[in-house]
Amino acid sequence: MTIFCDTNIILEYLQQRAQAEQVGRILSDAIEKGHQLFISIGSFYTITYLTERYLKKDALLSKVDRMEKLRYILNGVLDMFTLVGQSNECMRKGVNDILFEDLEDSYQASVATEMNCEILLTINERHFVSFSQESAINVMSPQAFIDKYIGMDVG
Repeated sequence: MTIFCDTNIILEYLQQRAQAEQVGRILSDAIEKGHQLFISIGSFYTITYLTERYLKKDALLSKVDRMEKLRYILNGVLDMFTLVGQSNECMRKGVNDILFEDLEDSYQASVATEMNCEILLTINERHFVSFSQESAINVMSPQAFIDKYIGMDVG
């Protein structure tokens, strides 16, 4: 199975937000079953920036410790996911896709399409409704993915 993860999926897990447990279960299951996990390079930049900002809130971490922790986290992301680049053509499709009002979501959908992913995992399913209706890619929330593919409720 090929699974494209929206930026919010990774941040949900890293920052231990409300659906972190579900995301963790999906990631563990995907690795165990040998599924391909993708994120866009744009997501990686965003994850880097927001994770560093998140770590800065911990006043007990020195700058050296914060950077060490950030590098550890980012290396873990690189170990788990295949980063996929965005060509000008792919981004142009995202810019001009009238199915989206949020262009960042449009870019994610465009990259997932370019990679022929089966699943686009996101916290914001409502942002992808029109795309989901027009695409062969199944847009799913973490809980919907668990219900359909893993078969156990988490949280």
